[in-house]
Amino acid sequence: NSTPVPSLWKEWRDHYLAESVARRLLREIATTAARFEGEVLIPPMNRFRRHVHPLITHDAAHVLQYRCQGDAILNDAEKCLCEMADMCKVQKSVIIEHALNLLACPSQQKRIVFAVLLHCLMGRYDLAEDVVRNVSQDQIRKCESFAYANDDLIYNRKTRHHASSQYIRRHASGVSLQLELCLWLHHGGVFAMSGAAAKEAIIAVRSGYLVAGWGRCHESLETMLKNEPDCQMDQDMGRQLWSSMKIISNYEESSPGANGPSSGGWEFLVDCQRNEASAMLRDTMPGTFLIRPHAEDHGVFSLSFRTNLTPTDESHENSIKGESAEPDEQATSGTSVEASNDQSPPKPATSPPRPPSSRPVKKDDIVQHAIVRLSDAGFRCGSFGPFASLIKLLESVSSSLPFDLRFDQPPVQGIIRDKTSAPSPNSVFIRKLALHSKTENYQWNRRTREDSIAKATEMSEEKNHDGEESAQRQEMQFSLKMRFGSFSQLLVLTEIRKQLSAVAAGDFEDRHIVESSWQSSGQPIGSQVGPDDDFQEGLSDDSFDIGEEEVCATASRILRPLLCWCRTLETSLVHEISPGVSQGEPAPIDAGAISTEIEGASSDFGSCIDAGDTEIRRMIQPESGVEFRTLRVGEGNNSSIVVMFNRKEAIAWLVSSEAEQDEAGAAARLEKMEQRRVIEQIDLNELSVGKSHGDSQGHEKDIRYRFVDPWEVEVVETREGEVASATIGRGQYLTFNIGRIAKSCEQVQRSLGGLHLLALWSYAKGGICLTKALASVHPPWERDAGGDLQMKDGIVAEPTPYTNSIRQHLYRNMLFRRLKIPQRFLALLQVELLDLKDLTSPGASSSLTAYALLRLKRPGSGAPLTHKARTLDSACTQPQKIVKISGPNAPASWGSLVRLRFPLPEDVDCDGVSYDGDREALFKGAPSVLQLTVYEKKFMNDVALGGADVSLDGVASGGQLEEWVPLRSSKDGIIWFARIRLTLRFELMCLVEEISKGDSCPKSVGLTKIHALSKSGGAHEDTKGAKRSLSSPDFVQYLESMVY
Repeated sequence: NSTPVPSLWKEWRDHYLAESVARRLLREIATTAARFEGEVLIPPMNRFRRHVHPLITHDAAHVLQYRCQGDAILNDAEKCLCEMADMCKVQKSVIIEHALNLLACPSQQKRIVFAVLLHCLMGRYDLAEDVVRNVSQDQIRKCESFAYANDDLIYNRKTRHHASSQYIRRHASGVSLQLELCLWLHHGGVFAMSGAAAKEAIIAVRSGYLVAGWGRCHESLETMLKNEPDCQMDQDMGRQLWSSMKIISNYEESSPGANGPSSGGWEFLVDCQRNEASAMLRDTMPGTFLIRPHAEDHGVFSLSFRTNLTPTDESHENSIKGESAEPDEQATSGTSVEASNDQSPPKPATSPPRPPSSRPVKKDDIVQHAIVRLSDAGFRCGSFGPFASLIKLLESVSSSLPFDLRFDQPPVQGIIRDKTSAPSPNSVFIRKLALHSKTENYQWNRRTREDSIAKATEMSEEKNHDGEESAQRQEMQFSLKMRFGSFSQLLVLTEIRKQLSAVAAGDFEDRHIVESSWQSSGQPIGSQVGPDDDFQEGLSDDSFDIGEEEVCATASRILRPLLCWCRTLETSLVHEISPGVSQGEPAPIDAGAISTEIEGASSDFGSCIDAGDTEIRRMIQPESGVEFRTLRVGEGNNSSIVVMFNRKEAIAWLVSSEAEQDEAGAAARLEKMEQRRVIEQIDLNELSVGKSHGDSQGHEKDIRYRFVDPWEVEVVETREGEVASATIGRGQYLTFNIGRIAKSCEQVQRSLGGLHLLALWSYAKGGICLTKALASVHPPWERDAGGDLQMKDGIVAEPTPYTNSIRQHLYRNMLFRRLKIPQRFLALLQVELLDLKDLTSPGASSSLTAYALLRLKRPGSGAPLTHKARTLDSACTQPQKIVKISGPNAPASWGSLVRLRFPLPEDVDCDGVSYDGDREALFKGAPSVLQLTVYEKKFMNDVALGGADVSLDGVASGGQLEEWVPLRSSKDGIIWFARIRLTLRFELMCLVEEISKGDSCPKSVGLTKIHALSKSGGAHEDTKGAKRSLSSPDFVQYLESMVY
């Protein structure tokens, strides 16, 4: 008798047999996956750690070039499973269960596709989706490990974090490829996946390559930005997500219907002919429409819509006679689409009764057709357009019809599927990434970086007399590169965050999945253990009725690691880009200690302390021997006076005061002061005829100099002149240009990452983003708003709105200087003269012709402003006839406009105080008072109606101040009142030190006005010198009536 086999042995036998069959099945699946690179080859670390190693192989990317053939993917594996199960008498579900146990950890980068295919063999597509979602969430969470990384570009990948993160980078790149293959299988019909799972997988793929390429290869990040995923994206909802700001929007008003179009109108695109469209729309409600593409021209479409006409009985016999042969262009002439600018109320769905005398309506006339053309200007339909989007055109057409187009009823038949979409959402990006990931490409980028560093080193050595950079210069250069590198990384991360936020906020998308023959050939494998009906319903997007809040919450949960990474990087960059005032400003330098020097040591701003103002302050002393004279240019009311000194006398004084040893040195000093625009040369020989030079003889004696105020005011004649290039104050300003901004950042970007980083910076519009960021940054005192009030001697000492606006833009200019980029703000004050009234006799007053003189000055200046003694920076309006109009809401009767602009000097702190004490004594702060004098135009002599000093303290940047100003007259007191409106704003321009070949040197606003006035009325120099006093401030106050 045979001994019975123990049951434990039978269990062992069944277990080993099932495991052997499972191993055989895994080998078959591995063979199948090898056809599409389903098994990732993990490169050794000694190769991957080199940044020239590609993140993806060319063969793996080549697979994504073709569509997945779902019919053939699992046929061999299914056949092998069936044969082994029949031969070994093992259930298929048991074999697959053992195969999954052999995989141990399906989330590993080599086993993700295997696990998905095994679940597909069982028919458990829900479990395959769970594998993809779990791996996707783990992949996105890798972003958290980079939140506190120190991988700044300045360190050139030589940090501990970069070395320790190599394993995470390698794992992330492998998992991203596996997830993309899962999406490729999903699109090919191997298994179905919900829209939420597909969205997470798309984000995970890009997050993985972001982690792998962070600070490693800039080309991969640029490729990611250039190639958006092939899926639905919602930019508006994504903006709310990444900006953490909830934008309150009324969707009922923004959308044409309650369930308005979600794809910009393209969901109405139907592939059909004209007669088919008529048949589809004939029995629908009025306003139902569809869009038909042109067979040959992709820029031409046809709009077909159901009208509110009712066919007559006579029209049923010949409903389509002759109509099918007409082209769409002929039908357009008979369409009822007409342009209308009237906003009509909601229109009824049916038309009013048709008069008996109207012509019969054929059956096909109830469906009209119109041509829609797409050009560079936008979408057009007859006289409508161009519009930037199709939905805008459809809304405009709908408003002109006697009925509304039904945007809430898209067609359900013949909708054009996205058959030309990519094989997988990120296939284009991965293929281009593999194309660019060549060793030669990265070596070429390395050479460009080394060449840039060598060139920068040569330039620095030429500027340094010793041939070596000083420690201070090296530290400044390191800080500059640190700031640019950090901002470049934040810029790239921000752009990728915007892209992925739009994907996360997009609608759940159930793509058209190709049904595979192996899925429909019979009952799925393992259906006896498949999910119940209720669970399958839960996977369908149609079962979810989620609102906007739920969409934002889901998207925020998906992107939370990436958003935290970006927020952390933003926080760490604040103190680098916009530090506190004490950190950003250099320490004041005693100008008296370097009174014999023209230039001091350069600070972190790129500016230098200028001692030329020290020479001016000593020159205006009575014992200097330099005589100051006035030059009157122009004639009559259109004239100005300028204070000058002789070049020869200045040279003699410099030599006698032992500031220079000889006349050649003194002349060189004056030239340096002229280059720094402390003084400006006026050649009297270049002025027009009619001048009187006194005792000057010869060309040498005709050269004079005028003082240049750092806060020099220019009278802008036209609106275009507000941003026109000019030499004003002590700087040369050119019109804001993106090319100049890009050129200023090029050298630093190339030294950090070669041409690849420069290309990434250009594509992300780094120069524009940096300008916007610095131009809108809040100063430290505004960030701390809400604290204690500023007190001084027990009195609240809060700055006025005008002062705070000046300080705010001085701080922003300081940030531009720290980064050594040319953007600078100039202040622009617009003065509108609205009305003029005599309040002593409002009823008996008559019309008069008046004009005004205006000038910006500093507080405390008592210089007069008359038509006989005007300064060079004053403005004179054209005589205007002012008609008296009574009434509480009477319109403006004057209507004159004056624009005044002045620069914000370089060598000042955020309060406008110069680091040079002598300059501060001569030119103290920005002009903050508007001096106004009004004259009545007479035939013989103009009559002064009065003047006023209007404080600008209440004017803020971007705001307006309107008030009645009393005009005080020396004879009659206050009789006249002028109504004025003040507007302050700041224009962004480019400060240049050296003019490049493509740019012309901007003209000096002072010399330009002197030459213009001399042509109209000549130039006359007074022979008597300007009187002096014993103290410099008194003499400066006297000179304030002139132009420096």
